Amino acid sequence: MKSEISDFSQDTRQSMTLAKDSITEQVRDFLQKEIEAGNIAPGERIYEHKLAEQLGISKTPLRLALYQLKQDRIVRIEPRQGIYLSAPTPEEVLELIEMREVMEGLAARRVTKGGDLKIVGEMYACFAGFTDSNVNEARTKYAHADHRFHHMLVTASGNSELLRVFEVINLRLHMNRLRRIFSRGHDLRPLHREHIALIAAIESGDARKAELLARAHVRNVPWQLIMNELGASAPRPTRSSVSAA
Repeated sequence: MKSEISDFSQDTRQSMTLAKDSITEQVRDFLQKEIEAGNIAPGERIYEHKLAEQLGISKTPLRLALYQLKQDRIVRIEPRQGIYLSAPTPEEVLELIEMREVMEGLAARRVTKGGDLKIVGEMYACFAGFTDSNVNEARTKYAHADHRFHHMLVTASGNSELLRVFEVINLRLHMNRLRRIFSRGHDLRPLHREHIALIAAIESGDARKAELLARAHVRNVPWQLIMNELGASAPRPTRSSVSAA
């Protein structure tokens, strides 16, 4: 009987741990979506008690989720001061750009070698209806299409670790927020042409060209704007600092 009680207690403890882990994962997903949507601004304080009340949970799984985000440098926790959404330094931005360039180039090469014409059709569908003549008239929609395309590209690479790190980098760069800001005040036609050229290279099966186009596309993002939005100042990445392979 003693053994049965001991076994039952162990099973109960395991199920409680799994339940707590599940809640923590859901809280982390919620926070990531809030950051991705731009509902939390870089440098903004995150109040534990408000989030706990909003989600209807205790502070324990919330703190575990925040600690995980701290490990990825998405939030910073200041002792006796609070929890804040991190904004990368200029040096970190340049390092993250380098990583993003290499990662999207790798994703484009893997997708091209996979030869999946279905994903090519889905990529073209992201930009269906957009042309040089109207792209600047549908800026918000284009920002959403841009986000879908880049996430689709990395997801289609079939490399789960690549996708995980890519999502962390995008959160640290606040890419969705900055993508919307950029789309409001700049000519989107060059960006649109780059997207279509990259998809065409993937469709043609030219993995080398697709990789180079993907990397050049990342370099062509107005990173100085990102620096300005983050309240920093640094030189725009050049081919010497972010070079093509």
